[in-house]
Amino acid sequence: MAENEKIPYAEFGERLVRLREEMGMTRKKLAEMCGVAQSTIINYEKGTRIPYADTAVRMAQIFGMSVEELLGMDNSPLAMQQAEALDKMRDISGKKGEARLRRLYGEAARLAEGDLPDDKLLELSMELQKAALLAQQKLTERYTTRGNQGAVERKSEKTAEAVKAINKAVELLTSDEE
Repeated sequence: MAENEKIPYAEFGERLVRLREEMGMTRKKLAEMCGVAQSTIINYEKGTRIPYADTAVRMAQIFGMSVEELLGMDNSPLAMQQAEALDKMRDISGKKGEARLRRLYGEAARLAEGDLPDDKLLELSMELQKAALLAQQKLTERYTTRGNQGAVERKSEKTAEAVKAINKAVELLTSDEE
């Protein structure tokens, strides 16, 4: 595994450093212009975080590009779904849950080896997300103490909502194929 694969947003961080340096701008100046702390810019550049939408819009304006260009986004439905899935997993299960789903996506890509059409890859991605959410929920239930059952219930509700949304999306996707 390459070192950058361990850093969630390494490519964005490298791109931000390059853009900032090309403009001759300090981290402090960029932070001021974006309305964030300098430490936030440092985290972006390290690749450990990406900006929220409002900050990304300001950054894109500063660098004279679209938000998609700034973030280096692949706007394919598969890439968009996986990015949303990783965010949802991080919201529900934290960094460890996100890391598990990221590894699962990597394994699925290696297994598919380019043999699946985009619509089937999208469906597989959604099903993997659902499986990862449910597995993470089981881990949470198993290893949470009785005193923290309220947190388990809140996570369970979020997981149920996410799984319901995935089921609906898969249903729409597969009904389009018929």
